[in-house]
Amino acid sequence: MVPRPSTAQRFHIRLHLRNTPPEVLLHDLQRVARLSGERSPSTSFYDAHGRVSCQAIIHRFGSWNAALAAAGLPIRKTYRIAEADLFDNLVQVWRKLGRQPCSTELSRKDGLSRYSTTAYLGRFGTWNKALQAFDAYVNRGKPPKARPNKKPRRAKRTINWRLRATVLLRDNCTCRMCGASPAKTPGVSLHVDHITPWAKGGATALHNLQTLCSACNIGKSDRLCTPTRPKTSRPCSGRRRRLPPKRGR
Repeated sequence: MVPRPSTAQRFHIRLHLRNTPPEVLLHDLQRVARLSGERSPSTSFYDAHGRVSCQAIIHRFGSWNAALAAAGLPIRKTYRIAEADLFDNLVQVWRKLGRQPCSTELSRKDGLSRYSTTAYLGRFGTWNKALQAFDAYVNRGKPPKARPNKKPRRAKRTINWRLRATVLLRDNCTCRMCGASPAKTPGVSLHVDHITPWAKGGATALHNLQTLCSACNIGKSDRLCTPTRPKTSRPCSGRRRRLPPKRGR
């Protein structure tokens, strides 16, 4: 028999919540914020005291900052800040102080600045370079640089088994270059090859894959080759083809 726990020993059960309404999640986020004693809780603190995980919050609202904004809490950290926003914040700090701010005075805890010095150093490298860019923007009217977007992630080079089988069935298990097939010649090894090589920007997708035997695949290597398709014969119509009239000499 399982021994019964004493009154001093308690097992606190936390049930896994599913399909929780957004209002319940926001109320719980506000509760954890009051418990933390800070303006906004971190993801690690919420994992320790929240009813759900922070990943559930991020999955529901899209990001942690979006969840904080929906709950009416200040955003802890802003990512990918535009240069115009950094310069506008510097203008506000300059006006509050009545002079040029120092790098050590950009503190978010005091409410003086929306962004810390780290944001400026991460964008411009040094505080002097940030001031030079600010001078070019404010005094000389130079437009701020647009931050480049992240490059989209490419699909992996590895071809999964399902995609490989789809390519083989489409090509009738026949090499697209020499026509070799295990049904005709036992021992022929078939590979699934990228038509446009993956190293040259080719996608791991059905339209960019073809069936090649091992010899043709090794010989092709990373060349750009036009895929060959099996020729189809037209049915005979029984009509004689009319020849063009001969021109007189």
